[in-house]
Amino acid sequence: MPGPGREPERPAGRPPDVVGYTLEDAQRAADGAGWTVGAVVETRPPRRVLQDPRRVVRQRVDADGRLVLVVCGERSDDARV
Repeated sequence: MPGPGREPERPAGRPPDVVGYTLEDAQRAADGAGWTVGAVVETRPPRRVLQDPRRVVRQRVDADGRLVLVVCGERSDDARV
């Protein structure tokens, strides 16, 4: 357990590959492997709103040893897309 002035311990090994997972499934997989999701960043096409479910399109580990997940919705709210 980290004390004052100490960084949280990073789990041994690499994080699970969760690219393509829904956001909820990715968070469950990360938690199960002992990793913390530090941030979720949403990406989308210009001038479009995408709807759930959100899927992970990229992942990385930040400087604090937490996962950063980039997510994108699967469907557009515009029927022409």
